[in-house]
Amino acid sequence: MISISGDGGSLFSGMELETAVRLGVHVVHMIWIDGHYDMVLQQEIFKYGQGSGCDLGPYDPVKYAEAFGATEIMIRTADEIAPTLAKAMNASGPVIMGVRVDYSDNPKLFEMVSPSASH
Repeated sequence: MISISGDGGSLFSGMELETAVRLGVHVVHMIWIDGHYDMVLQQEIFKYGQGSGCDLGPYDPVKYAEAFGATEIMIRTADEIAPTLAKAMNASGPVIMGVRVDYSDNPKLFEMVSPSASH
């Protein structure tokens, strides 16, 4: 199984990693890292014209995985995604893959969904 979340979203159910490690469940979870609850931020900006309380502190999802005993992998370039995913799929137990992302185009996504979303 493969799942994907942002670094903020992964915190909503991060405690489930302990269960996955303890039970040896093979799941590959890619965490997109940008240091914010970004989709919440974009919705706040859309609705209120500004964001509030959406920045994350110094949290490293890959080190978090290591602390629980899961396999942790940090992807540093786009070229690493396919071979790293193949390696993760062949691993045993839970695998957390971190990748830094740039969400600066998210406002354009909201505009595509709702023309009134421009700020």
